[in-house]
Amino acid sequence: MFYSLNQLGELDDATKKERGLLYTPMEIVRQPQVWLETKNMMKQHIGEIGRLISGDETIILTGAGSSYFAGQCVEAALAARHKGIVKSISSTEIVMDPEGTLPHTPFTLVSFARSGNSPEGNAAFELAEALRPGLVTQVVFTCSNEGELARLARQSQAPGLLCVLPPDTNDAGLAMTSSFTSMVVAGYGLAYGGALSQYEAMVGDLARAAKKLLEDHSETLKSIAEIPFDRIFFVGAHPFYGAALESHLKVQEMTDGQVVGKAEDTLGLRHGPMAAIDEKTLVVLFASLDTYRRKYETDLLKELSAKELGCQRVVVSPQPESGWTDLCHHILDFGADLDLANDILSPVLVIPAQLIGLFKSLELGLMPDTPSRKQVITRVVEGVTIYPYSD
Repeated sequence: MFYSLNQLGELDDATKKERGLLYTPMEIVRQPQVWLETKNMMKQHIGEIGRLISGDETIILTGAGSSYFAGQCVEAALAARHKGIVKSISSTEIVMDPEGTLPHTPFTLVSFARSGNSPEGNAAFELAEALRPGLVTQVVFTCSNEGELARLARQSQAPGLLCVLPPDTNDAGLAMTSSFTSMVVAGYGLAYGGALSQYEAMVGDLARAAKKLLEDHSETLKSIAEIPFDRIFFVGAHPFYGAALESHLKVQEMTDGQVVGKAEDTLGLRHGPMAAIDEKTLVVLFASLDTYRRKYETDLLKELSAKELGCQRVVVSPQPESGWTDLCHHILDFGADLDLANDILSPVLVIPAQLIGLFKSLELGLMPDTPSRKQVITRVVEGVTIYPYSD
């Protein structure tokens, strides 16, 4: 039986365990509440953030996999409010090329990690401290107080800040859901140093938008997951591209690779990637709030519709255009009456991918908590050897 989201929550624990549903549905549904808990945790850090990050220093946002995508989501909001350079660089890239990625001028390294036990994430932290003594400030967002990264942060001699998110953010399921979005919500605090009331209001609006999306569209997303597709494209230009990257990975992870995900830039889709959209491809477009960007998004929808590309086209937007109804199959709207901005929408934008991944995983006979049948991927990456670095 293909259960609705509410029905999944009502199953007894024995059935949930048998179907691999003990954690993931709950972790998706509780996100609005967990974000509010994260906001309350961040109250104690906002002032210190304002003191640590107040000038024009370079800020590097890092992590591996979904944690790196969290940094990409935070980048836009922070760059709009910080005087210096802000860029996201994966910890995997820093480990491979530390001299080419770590600045020789004062900088802040912001590390995101669910467990804090990622080999590359921890190595990037240590490389920055070893290779740039006196230049690096370390800021850590992690969902686990017991992880190695939290230990490194507590023992660090560099200036820094350790932000341990509430326990409910530390997802037990394989695919990061509430841990990802909560780290993004916490990371937005970097853009609001010293402006606690503004940060609190922003997170409150995000939580209301997510609640609306979950309540209004979970059944639609369940029906979308029932469509026979084996590819899914998430299309969104900066500042949505981090959300597109996380979304493509979420569906791919939760379907054990039986659905191949792609993340593409809105205008870049025409430059080759569009060739991969066939009759078994689902296309999801993240649409923005401002009229300038919407001209390009509308043109793309018109082209996809005219060429009949994709088995279905879905738009996710807080305030959709009425004319889009004829160009796509579903419009997932949220938060039209809330004070939202493009650069903070990512935590809400990824929720459709989480639900599509969950329902498609069930349809394929997988266990959403542990969908990787041959353990090709695991909750914490294993088998990585970190070698000593010498320049």
